[in-house]
Amino acid sequence: MATIELDGIVKQFGSVTPIDGVSLTVEDGEFLVLVGPSGCGKSTLMRTVAGLEAPTDGDVLLDGTVVTDWEPKDRNVAMVFQNYALYPHMSARRNMTFGMNSVGSFSDEEIDRRVAEAAEMLDIEDLLDRKPADLSGGEQQRVAMGRALLRDPDVFLLDEPLRNLDAKLRDRMRAELQRLHTDIETTTVYVTHDQTEAMTLGERVAVMNDGRIQQVDPPRTLYDFPETRFVAEFVGSPAINVF
Repeated sequence: MATIELDGIVKQFGSVTPIDGVSLTVEDGEFLVLVGPSGCGKSTLMRTVAGLEAPTDGDVLLDGTVVTDWEPKDRNVAMVFQNYALYPHMSARRNMTFGMNSVGSFSDEEIDRRVAEAAEMLDIEDLLDRKPADLSGGEQQRVAMGRALLRDPDVFLLDEPLRNLDAKLRDRMRAELQRLHTDIETTTVYVTHDQTEAMTLGERVAVMNDGRIQQVDPPRTLYDFPETRFVAEFVGSPAINVF
C-alpha cells in the first residue's frame, strides 16, 4: 500500500492545459473517486500518477518518495484502462498473467490460484482460453480488471472500469470492488464521470473541472456543503435548483 501525493501538477499539450496546478493527497489504503465531466482532465491526471504522462510541472510522490521521473514499471501501480489495452494475440488467461513470471515473485502455483480467484469473482471462468476478439466489450473489461488484481500492486488506478458493463453487472461489480477494497485495503483511485458511481463508491470524492480540483470531501459533505456552484450543480440527482 502507499500514499499518493500530487504536488502542483501541471500538464500542457501545446496551448491546451488539461491539468492546471492540481495538488491532492490520497491516504494509504483509501478509496478515492475522481469525478468530473468529460474533458475535465481526470484521465490525464490518472495517467500522470501511473507514469504514462510526464507532468509539465509539479511532482508525483508515492509513500513520500518523488517518482515523477520513474518509469511506470518501477512504480508498482496497476491500472485498468477504459479501452482495455489487451494483447489481441493472447488468451484472456495470458493477458491476465503476462509479466508475472518475469518479476520472479510469483510461483506457477500462486499464479494459478490468483487467476482462479479473480476469474470466479469477475465471472470469466469460461472465458480464460478465448482471445479478446472473441469477447464482448464488457468481458474484455473484466479481463483487464482481473489483470490488475493479480499483480498485488501498491496502488490501483481504475479509469472508468465499469463503463461498458450492463446495468445489472455494473451494480454487482460495484459491490465487488467495495468488497475487494475492504479485504485488501490497497490505495485506490477510481475515475468516473458518473456521479452516482462516485457517491456510492468513494470514501472521499474529488470533484474536478477545467483541469482543477473543485472540492475533496466525503460524499455526504459534498452533497450537503458544496463549496462552489459547479459542485452544487454537478452533485446530486435530480439537480439542485439555483436561484
